[in-house]
Amino acid sequence: SETREAGRHSPFRQGVISNLGNPKMAVFFTSLLPQFGDSFVALLGLGLLFCSMTLAWLTAYAFAVAKAGDVLRRPAIRRVFDAVLGAVLVALGLRLATERR
Repeated sequence: SETREAGRHSPFRQGVISNLGNPKMAVFFTSLLPQFGDSFVALLGLGLLFCSMTLAWLTAYAFAVAKAGDVLRRPAIRRVFDAVLGAVLVALGLRLATERR
């Protein structure tokens, strides 16, 4: 049970460390954000707003990708993808085989 709990929080921890270590975020917050706030409280509010919007966007994105993954794993969809991708690979192989140098 403890390993399951540790495994469940690991992606969150990895994301937090990744975002805190991202120099683009530090540059964004120190260069752009001060233009829109004149006090620490205003800047803190803008930072929290940015964080909550990012959380909402990434959560929606994760749910959409999970749903798309569920759809794409269906056997009928997999067969169609395999057939289409196989035809594309054969066509590319034929084009390469008939190409003059």
